[in-house]
Amino acid sequence: MLNASAKELAMRMWMGELSSVEVTQFYIDQIEKHNPAINAVIAERFETALDEARQADEKVRRGEPLGALHGLPMTIKDAYEVTGLTCEVGHLPFKGRVSDTDAVVVQRLRAAGAIILGKTNTPLHCADLQTYNDIHGTTNNPHNLAHTPGGSSGGAAAALASGMTPLEFGSDIGGSIRTPSHFCGLFGHKPTFDIVPQRGHVPPVHGAKTSGELSVMGPLARSVDDLELAFDVTVGLDEQPGSGLRLELPSSAVDSPKQLRVGLWLGDDFCPVDTEILAGIEQAARSLEAMGAQVEEAKPAFSLAEHHETYLMNLSPIIAAGFGPDEIAMMERIAAASSPDDKSQTALQARGSVLAHREWFLWNEIRAHLAEQWRAFFSDYDVLICPVTPTTAMPHDQETPFGQRKIWVNGEARPYFDNVVWAGVATLCNLPSTAVPVGRHSNGLPFGLQIVGPEYADRTTMVVARWLEEAGYVTRLAEGYQ
Repeated sequence: MLNASAKELAMRMWMGELSSVEVTQFYIDQIEKHNPAINAVIAERFETALDEARQADEKVRRGEPLGALHGLPMTIKDAYEVTGLTCEVGHLPFKGRVSDTDAVVVQRLRAAGAIILGKTNTPLHCADLQTYNDIHGTTNNPHNLAHTPGGSSGGAAAALASGMTPLEFGSDIGGSIRTPSHFCGLFGHKPTFDIVPQRGHVPPVHGAKTSGELSVMGPLARSVDDLELAFDVTVGLDEQPGSGLRLELPSSAVDSPKQLRVGLWLGDDFCPVDTEILAGIEQAARSLEAMGAQVEEAKPAFSLAEHHETYLMNLSPIIAAGFGPDEIAMMERIAAASSPDDKSQTALQARGSVLAHREWFLWNEIRAHLAEQWRAFFSDYDVLICPVTPTTAMPHDQETPFGQRKIWVNGEARPYFDNVVWAGVATLCNLPSTAVPVGRHSNGLPFGLQIVGPEYADRTTMVVARWLEEAGYVTRLAEGYQ
């Protein structure tokens, strides 16, 4: 059962080969066995889930219509409101806050038949590449407990990679789906902006009615089948009665690898990437070439440095919306003390955090020009393949102040915030991106790549991910959890 995909489990339950009760109990047992070491699942509803599993089995016996996820137990990121469970995102003032509604994503998963087992850990306000907070503590990477599973969907990825859940749903504004997927050897999909509804996700706040800029909701899984399944049951606008708005997402732009045109962006001096990771990414791309795809090194016309500065000027005000007065005052001091030509991560984040709305309009115009350059690129290529982050999963580092943290790339100390540079490549202009596991680094940790496509080409990036999966780029559970 552990090695079966979510899709396979659902099909076997439809046919009566498995009961929802036994599948649900299996994953409850997995959580109880492995969670003490990993600390991924931080809220549970096991008894209620078993009751729902019994009801699901009754529907099968009565021959009632069944959803695509009928009877399937799963966990979900703490940032989603789930009726009867806390939604704290590691923020002490939210401790003990119980939701009385479901997020739209949760509504759609449940409508498809999914059973929510519990919730998985996040960093404070979902705002870090490591998953730890003062309420629920630290989540460990099951491939090496001394390392982070990433963030902010770190609990989601750790639960998947250790076999505690067959499916998960996360969110992504700075790589929060793709980075944990890359760090834990999983598939993950960051959709085109706002085609999966955000309502009921925290942040911004409990009960928010608006969609946050740049942020998206999307699945993490151990197979492309499961990624597509979770995406298909949740995709669609947050339609209001009488609005007339509908989403008609196109099918894949390519039906065969022989039609595929791949641009391959193998690193950049602005944000260096581990040489082993780049070699693995190139080898994966060449496997598509062996299937008949056209693969060549190429990138959009802009510089990565220009793109990243624009990304931070759009991202930082969103992150700063959750800051308190002391944090804002600190950002104002840093921004005032920085020279205009200081392009360090700390200076850019501080300027962006206190950006005036009139200045944001200028940066948004720059973003529109970058989007035009993406459109020009995608007139020649169907997808872009590039790194997710510069390294494999970092060792836990919670003592060093955020702005002073370092990562080590090819023996060189680099800013911690380099972790979001490559993620921003897809985020700034609202592009879909699918993370694919590539293999194991010599340090024993998994790593992956991302497939970026034009807006609304979600099915294209996932189809390319499927071809890589067929070529042997697959998820393998962490050792000791098989």
